[in-house]
Amino acid sequence: MALFAAAFQRADLDPQTKARVLKALGDTIPLAPRGPGAAAADRSVTPDILKALIPTAAIVASGLDPAKLTPPIPAVYWEEDGNELLVKIAEVRADLRTGAVVVTIPVSCDQTGDAEVTVSFITGTPDRPAGGIATSEDHPRGPAPIVENWAEQLIALAWHTLVIATGSLSHGGGNDRSGRELVTAGFSVTADGLAVTPIGRHTFLASRTTP
Repeated sequence: MALFAAAFQRADLDPQTKARVLKALGDTIPLAPRGPGAAAADRSVTPDILKALIPTAAIVASGLDPAKLTPPIPAVYWEEDGNELLVKIAEVRADLRTGAVVVTIPVSCDQTGDAEVTVSFITGTPDRPAGGIATSEDHPRGPAPIVENWAEQLIALAWHTLVIATGSLSHGGGNDRSGRELVTAGFSVTADGLAVTPIGRHTFLASRTTP
């Protein structure tokens, strides 16, 4: 959460939008600390708030250190087996539909020039919850030279971005009994917004084996 917050503070947003997003992330008065697996109240955001969160989440998902970045955020360079791709992480966006999140990643390479790739995640809805499970196609949608060579990496970036964005909502819901931020147990999506269910982290004790 600290890394995400640092990145968001540097986001190129107008002050009013930034204030609305920060309010959405921290507008709940924390209740008593939650035990392992105990749920807090659902937290939700509107599509426009999510769109403001996604570029910052993509920056963090790309492994960049927000403290070392100043706008405009440069594209990230990928190279593998002679294939090259520029990923414009600061322009990543997400659109909500009932039971789905569509993540759009602007990219560029020599074969296609500027292009966009979309990764769709099928999620739960308020009427049909699916926990934290989401499914995706095995290939993103976009120009063949890009999606054939970079399918796995693009899906991973889109999913990691979504996890960081939803996690930032859960972190604002309070803490567990050890003082740690709550984590996301599940989320549901409609065209009107996205809601997460924060829970206390499970604690796993190390077991000792005898030789």
